[in-house]
Amino acid sequence: MRKLEEIIREFYIEDLHLSQTDERYPMFLQIAITGLKELNYDLNNIVTEVTLPVNDNDTVDLPSNYIDYIMIGVVSGGIISSLGLNTQMAKSAKDNCGNIAAVVPEASSDGVGSFSSSYSTDGQYTGGDFGIGGGGNSNGTYNVFKQEGYISLQNCSADKIVMRYLSTVEQVDGNFLVDEFLVDAIKSFIWHRYIRRMRSYGGGDKQMAEMEFNRKRKMAVKRGNRFSITEFMNAYRTGYRSSPNI
Repeated sequence: MRKLEEIIREFYIEDLHLSQTDERYPMFLQIAITGLKELNYDLNNIVTEVTLPVNDNDTVDLPSNYIDYIMIGVVSGGIISSLGLNTQMAKSAKDNCGNIAAVVPEASSDGVGSFSSSYSTDGQYTGGDFGIGGGGNSNGTYNVFKQEGYISLQNCSADKIVMRYLSTVEQVDGNFLVDEFLVDAIKSFIWHRYIRRMRSYGGGDKQMAEMEFNRKRKMAVKRGNRFSITEFMNAYRTGYRSSPNI
């Protein structure tokens, strides 16, 4: 991974033959951000990892740049352990004020709490109800309600969860980390956009710059999609461990 500001400094050295940045740096940074967003439309695979607090009502607020999740888990002994997906979990009830109400565990007739907790060894929900005393995912379960903007948790005692997810490109600055295979495409995009409106460069130069960017973009997309994010998500969620076709 490379910082965006490092890529721009390399652009100064390699394309402008300057060892120091100048007053054009903010402009180049904005062009690079635009290029990164344009490349993201082709790849749609910017992965972000965050630690999110669990609310008192056993929900977790989704980040504003959330697209889809890859993994949801908790940290135990320095290792991220995945929670179990429970697609049968209903949306959280709301109180009279429209806020999500606190979750109250239901008790069975003998006073022992019961819950749905039949999972594969990878944490995949398979159905089945039984009382406390064995089986299930010990870390808890979840269901994501994207339109409502939250994750609902069940039987999860952690006060924080870790989520890796696909994100949109927003709040980007010079410290934004960029995948290595995108570096050349971003540099080509900066040069292409920089000279596009400059009269000192002829039509041939501008056309060559655009062609070079398109070539680098195709190369980046090819490298980025060798193992598609959809394939990765399906593999991670279902516990599939065979190597994907490269």
